[in-house]
Amino acid sequence: MKFTALLLPLTLASTTLASSKTISSALATVDAATTKLGTAVTSWRGDLLGTLPIIAESTALLIEVKKGTKTAKDSAPLDLPATLDVATATNKLVASVNTTLGALISSKKKFDKLLLSPIIYGNLGLQKYATEEMSKAIIAKVPSGLQDLAKGLVAPISKSFELALDTFHP
Repeated sequence: MKFTALLLPLTLASTTLASSKTISSALATVDAATTKLGTAVTSWRGDLLGTLPIIAESTALLIEVKKGTKTAKDSAPLDLPATLDVATATNKLVASVNTTLGALISSKKKFDKLLLSPIIYGNLGLQKYATEEMSKAIIAKVPSGLQDLAKGLVAPISKSFELALDTFHP
C-alpha cells in the first residue's frame, strides 16, 4: 500500500510531462503545416493550377489544428514547467501564423483576379474557428492563475485572423 502511494506522484508527474510534450508536439505540427501553407502562398504565381498546393496545404493545416484540439482535450492539466514548454511552442506558432496570414493578404489581388477571394474568406473563417477551439482546449489545461497570460499569448493570432478576414470580406 505504501509503495503504491509513492508511485502515484511519479505517475502524475509523467502524465503532465507527457501532456506538455504531446501538446507541444501538436503545436509544432500545426506550426509546420502553417509554414507549408505560407510557402505555397508565397511561391504561387497567380495561376489557377497553382492554387492546388494552397488548397492542399490549407486542408492539411485544418486537419492538424483539429488533431491538436483533440490532443489538448485528451491531455492532463499542465503544471508550471509544462506550461512554459507549451508557451514556447505557442510563441513560435504565433510568428508562423502572422507570416502566413500576411502572405495571404499580400496575395489578395491574385485571388481576386481568379474570383477566389470569397473562397479564401470562407476558409479563413473555418481556420479561425478551429484555431480558437484549439486555443481554448490548451488554455483549459494551463493552471488557472496563468490562463489570462495564455490568452494574451494567443491574442495576436486572433488579431491576424481578423485582419485577414477584413481584407478578404466580400
